[in-house]
Amino acid sequence: MEDSTKLKLDVKHSRIQAIVEGKCPQCREGKMFMYPFWQIGKFDKMHDNCPVCNLRFEVEPGFWYGAMFISYAINVAFLAFLGVAIFFVFNDPPILYYIIPITVLSLAAVPFNFRASRSLFIHLFGFVKYKPR
Repeated sequence: MEDSTKLKLDVKHSRIQAIVEGKCPQCREGKMFMYPFWQIGKFDKMHDNCPVCNLRFEVEPGFWYGAMFISYAINVAFLAFLGVAIFFVFNDPPILYYIIPITVLSLAAVPFNFRASRSLFIHLFGFVKYKPR
């Protein structure tokens, strides 16, 4: 029988964790973004290549246009959730009670939405294979 100690999950470099942390899809170690998302003026600054494995993040010209569709889906889900939450928490308030918080929170979520959509898109549709060192 095989020794079960040889079976080891690579939890440190899981795909889900790499997507959440915005890591490179090839090595899952290098960061895709230069600055933390809370630096509002720089949340969209990306490395051209992975600092660890030198993978070019823009796989082809116009590659990131596809991330807009994922961004749209994330935003629609977020707005629907907020609308339903406001409906139930405040017992169907007037329309202004929907417009103001949804607008403010959706604008505040732009840095997260931008990064999440790009990270998801390159990991799911970039056709980049994981190559552990």
